[in-house]
Amino acid sequence: MAEIERWVSLVAFLKNEKLTRGFRSQEAQVVFKAGKNRDGYFDCADLCAQTEKAIELFEDNFPGTSMAAFGFDNAPGHQKQVDDALSACHMPKFTKKWHGKHSRCKMQHGTLPNGCAQDFYFPDTHEYMPGWFKGMKFILEERGFLEEANLWAECPQFKCANPEGAFCCHWILFNQPDFKAQRPALFELVEAHGHMAFFYPKFHCELNFIEQCWGTAKYHYRMLPLTQNEAQMEKNVQESLDSVDIIQM
Repeated sequence: MAEIERWVSLVAFLKNEKLTRGFRSQEAQVVFKAGKNRDGYFDCADLCAQTEKAIELFEDNFPGTSMAAFGFDNAPGHQKQVDDALSACHMPKFTKKWHGKHSRCKMQHGTLPNGCAQDFYFPDTHEYMPGWFKGMKFILEERGFLEEANLWAECPQFKCANPEGAFCCHWILFNQPDFKAQRPALFELVEAHGHMAFFYPKFHCELNFIEQCWGTAKYHYRMLPLTQNEAQMEKNVQESLDSVDIIQM
């Protein structure tokens, strides 16, 4: 019972509109005005920023005494990885100038079977290919897959005839321990602060308690008088979200 009461108190802490401890007074909620000409659209980067704020508030109010557990919907946008994440997808087979699938930055180091770091790029001091991507063939050879390195880059639509076998370079790298261990950006952020993160199971939205909370807030909003301007609408939205109590959560 004590553990349940402690968990409820932590949930209540994260729910409260304003959290005050000493000099700090901040809102846990984030008002986001969606639209192409407004705040854009709420993506994984926005969710990470809000999560980081929640972590900061949690640690300010429970310094070194508790570990938080952050649960997220099992949505594709929530599973986005950082730009330099290990990913076999889009990797070219041969050496070329390549800065990741989005061309934003070089991919982070991998891990060789012996536990040593593996740089996927030649050093900037290389005589012929300074800073070039090594290519999957070279990367596999460094990992000891000498014969497999000669396979084609990827099976059609990334659907190998036998998932248990070695049919293409992408599939082999995709199943390497360091690639399989790559975490979503949300998880990396939370775990870097010493907390836990998890995805809820995939199920119908009517069974998802988060959607039930949204439904309760929307019902409360519809019961309020019609809004006359944007400021009043924002106030009513926040009031409606605050109306969802811990028991309903």
